[in-house]
Amino acid sequence: MGPMLTPLKPEVEKVGDLSHEARRFRTILWSFEKNIELLFRGTGLAAEVDHAALAEAFSRWRQAFDENKHLADVDRRDFTIFAAGMMLKELLAARPITAIVPDALGLPALPATLDHRLKRWPEGYAYTSFCLSVAAAVLGEMGDAEPAAAGIAEDPRFWDSFRENVAENPANAIAFFDMVVGLSPNWAAPDVPWMRRTFLDRKRLLESPGATTLTADGS
Repeated sequence: MGPMLTPLKPEVEKVGDLSHEARRFRTILWSFEKNIELLFRGTGLAAEVDHAALAEAFSRWRQAFDENKHLADVDRRDFTIFAAGMMLKELLAARPITAIVPDALGLPALPATLDHRLKRWPEGYAYTSFCLSVAAAVLGEMGDAEPAAAGIAEDPRFWDSFRENVAENPANAIAFFDMVVGLSPNWAAPDVPWMRRTFLDRKRLLESPGATTLTADGS
């Protein structure tokens, strides 16, 4: 996935029992600010973090997480990615980051070598980086395959479309996050977990005649 998008991952991997710690606001606050520090270091960018807005985003995410966490038993990896997408949705809605761009303040311009994705939308890129880093670290801790950023995340047009679509509907952030990790998004209802392809495929498998026969004979 490349270190540019996930500089936080090595840091959060040091947190014990991350799958539970990530449900605590103090862990989110620390890791969120650490991610900005790592992501913006040496770029000329800076950011102000609104702690109240971050707490609001976390509160809404935690409520949605608790309402849907029983679905983790269906597919823990996919649910972890969905939970990260839900966090991204709430961050984009609450907008706890205000990026400070030197160009706008009459200070020296941003370096020409600055990653184009970070330059064109620093807040959205930082939110995505945070959510992907935490999801990858949680899955790694569980011994599951970590999500890898798909090639589409390198395309500046992807980030432009991402920004435009979440401005219209923050729930679209979940679909775009799925695209970032190479999954097929559910555009019709991106924030409905049981309509995700993984859950529908598992449901069809369990309801297939073969599955019924296996259950009946106990094998």
